[in-house]
Amino acid sequence: MVMALVVASCATTPPVQEMSEARSAIESARQLGVDKPEQKSSKATLELKSAEQSLQEAADAIDKKYYDLARRKAVEAKRKAQRAAKIKRTSSQ
Repeated sequence: MVMALVVASCATTPPVQEMSEARSAIESARQLGVDKPEQKSSKATLELKSAEQSLQEAADAIDKKYYDLARRKAVEAKRKAQRAAKIKRTSSQ
């Protein structure tokens, strides 16, 4: 019963925290220079673009009140942005 309430409450509220974390991860990747023009076809840049697309899909899902989908897309965006940053850091060494 309690678990059902927890799951239900997750499905009825927008994923504010997850969206914030995804935006922050994307910004961190940008600050590393992942989106510089000379990097436009690099693996890190492509991963960052994918993260931005996932974040947009999350925002679109929020608009439609599909909060579970939005949450999954926001988490996906964060992971992709973190992966882009990691690729950039390891390729810069």
